[in-house]
This record gives sequence, C-alpha cells and structure tokens, in this order.
Amino acid sequence: MFQKASTPLLIFTLLLIACSKEESLPDPNRIVVATVDNIEISETSFQRTYLPILLYGDKFDSEENRSDIINFLIGQKILAEKGRETKLDTSAHIIRMRNLVEHRALSRQIYKTWVKDRLVLPTETDLRKGFKRGQKGLFVRHLFAKNEEDIREYSRRLTAGDDSFYTLAQEVFTDTMLSKNGGALGWMTFGDLDETLEDTVYNLRPGQVSQPVQSQYGWHILSIDDSQEEVFVTEEDYQKNRDLIYNKILERRENLLGKQVLNDFMAEFKIEFNREIARQVWPKVIAHLNPNGAQSGPALEISELTSSLDNLRQETLLTVGWESWTVAEILKRLPDLDRSLLYGNLYVAASNIIRDEMIVREARNLGLQDHPDVIEEVQDSQDQAIADTYVSLIADTLQFTDHHYKNYYETHKLSKYHAPDSLKIEIYGFSDSTVAQKALYQLRNANISTDPGDKTLWISGGGATDPLYILSRSITIGTLAGPVKFNNKWNLVKLLERRRFPLPFDSIETKLMNEMERERFASTRNILLAEFRPQYNISIDYNLLNR
Repeated sequence: MFQKASTPLLIFTLLLIACSKEESLPDPNRIVVATVDNIEISETSFQRTYLPILLYGDKFDSEENRSDIINFLIGQKILAEKGRETKLDTSAHIIRMRNLVEHRALSRQIYKTWVKDRLVLPTETDLRKGFKRGQKGLFVRHLFAKNEEDIREYSRRLTAGDDSFYTLAQEVFTDTMLSKNGGALGWMTFGDLDETLEDTVYNLRPGQVSQPVQSQYGWHILSIDDSQEEVFVTEEDYQKNRDLIYNKILERRENLLGKQVLNDFMAEFKIEFNREIARQVWPKVIAHLNPNGAQSGPALEISELTSSLDNLRQETLLTVGWESWTVAEILKRLPDLDRSLLYGNLYVAASNIIRDEMIVREARNLGLQDHPDVIEEVQDSQDQAIADTYVSLIADTLQFTDHHYKNYYETHKLSKYHAPDSLKIEIYGFSDSTVAQKALYQLRNANISTDPGDKTLWISGGGATDPLYILSRSITIGTLAGPVKFNNKWNLVKLLERRRFPLPFDSIETKLMNEMERERFASTRNILLAEFRPQYNISIDYNLLNR
C-alpha cells in the first residue's frame, strides 16, 4: 500500500444513536457453551469477556486460555449466586451499577439496530477500487465553508484568478497551519478522507481544481498538487490487504451513518440553558474534581459537591422542549461521564447527559430492555459486581489456614513453585565452530532422528552443563540449535524432552504465604470456589467453545 508522508485524518467518532422505530428481533442462533445448574453461559457472554483480553492483554488465542476464561465465568456465576443468598443484589451499590450497565447496554443495542445492522457491506468492486486507490498517493489542498453560498464565492474568486489557494486559505482557516500552507492536507491515500471527498480527489488530475462538493462536514473545494503511484502490484498483494480494505470502508460508512442518525435524532431535542444558574454551578464542579486543578486524581465526590450547591439543587439548569432538568438531576449523573468531558464546560457535559438520556428513553420505547442481548449483558455485569463484592467482603475477614496454603500450593506448584525444568538433550560435538555451523545447516535439512548425536543426557540449571542448559531451555522439543562451547568442544544441542518438578512445600512456605496475602482477593476467590464448585452441576461444551 502507498506510504504517505503525513495524514491529517478527517475522522468523527460517535457514541450511540436512534432515529426510527422498528422491532428489534432476538438472535435465534444463541449458542450455549457452558451451564452451571440451570444457569447458561452463551458464546456471546464468553466472547464479551475473552475478546478484550486478546485485544488489550498479553494473551493469545488458545484452547488453554479459552478454558481458563470459561472456568472464570463459571466461578463468577457461582459466586454471584452465593452473593444473592446474602441479599447483595439489593444493595444500593449493585442497583446503581445495574442501572448504569443497562443504560450502556441499551445504547449499544440501539446503535447496533440503527447503524450496524443498516450498513451497506463493501462489495468486491468496492474492495478492488479501494486497493487500486491505496497504491496511489495524492498531495491534496482544500478550502472549507459551512454553507454553499460562501464556498461558491471562493470558487468564483479562484476561477476568475482574483485569489489563489494561499490567499483564500488565510481568510478561510484563521490562525491555523492550514492558513499558512495554502490549505494543504498533505499526502492522502485511500481511507484518509470522507468517501465523497475521496471520490472527488481521485477524479482530479494534478493542478486541477474541483467544483464545490458537499461532505458530512460542510462544503469543500479540492485541488491536487502531485501524485505518486506504486506500479508493480499483484493479485497476491490485493489478497493480503483485502481484510484491511474491507474494515476501512466499513468503518468509514459506519462513522458517516452514525453521525447522520445521531444528528437526526437529537434535532428533535432543543436544549436551552439557564446561563445564570450555570455560571454559579460550574466553578464549584471544577473545584470538586480535584483541589489542585489537575485533570487526574480522586473521583468526583458527589456528596460534597451536592452539599456545596444545596441552595441551587432545585433550580432549573436547562430545559429540553417542555421538560425541565434541575441542578440536582444533572449532578447525580456527572460521575458517569468521561472525566475529560467535565474539564471542558458545563454545556458540553450537560448536553451529553441529555443525549444519553434521550437515547436510553428511545431504546425503552422500542422495548429493547427485553432484547436477549441486553438482558444477558446486564445480567453478566451484575453477576460480576455481586461476585466481586461478595469475595471482597469475605477477603476482609478470612484467616488463611495451613489447609488453604497447601491447597494453594497444589494448585500452583507446577506453574509458580517449581525447580528449573529438567531437560533431556542430545549433543553433537565438533572441534571447530565453523564446522559446527555447517553441520547445523546440514542436520536441519536432513532427517536427524536417524543420525544420533554423540551423547544423550539430562541437565538442569546451574553446574557444569549450564551453557548447554541456557541454550536448550529456550528452544522447543525436537529443535536443534547452537553451537555452544562445552568440554572444549563446539556442540549442537537437540532438545528431546522437558520435565518440571515442584519445589518441596516446606522450602517455599514463607514465600507462598506472603504471595497469598499480597493477592488476598484472588486467594479468597480460589478458596471459595474450591468449596462451592463441587455443589453445582457444571457442563462445558469444549467442541463449541474451541470451534
């Protein structure tokens, strides 16, 4: 793909939207991968937990990691059931969390309904056109106006020769880099621009100026200074990049459709602020975010903030159509906002609160609170909160016993408390390192199992065989590596077998006790599950889980 020198991306991010009222149907293809008594864990629930770990963690997809996650979710369901037995699900914290999660789940579901499910998927023609454009970079200039009248005036002045891109850019882009560089966006290629603008620039020749064109942002005039193109591309190149092109096109279409439907939906709700009240409220909100004014630190302490604004709590801060919102109603929702929004201004923060509220109301009007995906997401999040709260309460009081320590040791002895692996190796000795290097190449390209080495032996860390061990522990079974000097010879090493032995409990007891104390929550969780899990009938469908 063409590599550009600079890419000032024109990307809008959106949140969540709704704009019409069609029925959202449940997914008829729900797949259950595990059960805990009569509680089901679906493939969707599993993926909701597993995928973020793969995307943002340090794990790779494997049957072992899938098994770990499904067993974690099983434990979560068990601990949540125990928490419900102690009425934790009726606590104010859990109820508030459930309401917050339900709002988010409703927003995601309505977004899926009105954006994701309506997207026009890229065709093969779209993909090949995108690939072709990706081989060509264009140096683009542009002028921008919010309305058609202004952009047509700029076009007239350019055509008449009264102005150039440089002089008009100083008028259009006040106090920006674009005003100084003649509206230069720099080198652009496929996927960098709004689809309408991209279609325009790829139909221009260097030096040619476009007619006014409208995009989701406003009105533009575009020009191409130069172009660069990759000439030698193959069908193999296309196939390698096909998925990337598909995702770029889909993401761009999603951004455009999402912005359109969000604007259409919010056009129904005109927000008017009581600016006199806002001027009294906002300084106190900022002061309570962090006493030193830093954009990090403790979470907003809503009770203290509410007290400081007690005389204003029932004042109307804003109206939405015929509905009034008091200072108190906005305040109680502030902790749910992204912290960075709170450092902007009250009008933006409050507008986001109104937007989110209206979206959730629309989702409820559509009955999406009864959608299986919403119910499942809310239930999973509530189970996690109840389970974590239950474990935390027990962890604060639990006294670890010898029985707990030894069970912990049995669980982790081969993963955390083991001696250096014992390795069975085969060695090939040579008098000269150059000869050994040549032999390594020959043996790797032959069936070396029929050509045994000089010696087979078991080795472990430390001692006289340490050079062999350091090399052998880093290779996989059946692999040949080297050379490494040992016993006055240059040796090639083939790893044949690996064994792991636990250290005796008595030798690591103090270390284990300290680690259990440091990881008190995790230790308590494991202890509770060791006790409770046998009480449940658990089934895992590994064929479905690992397909």
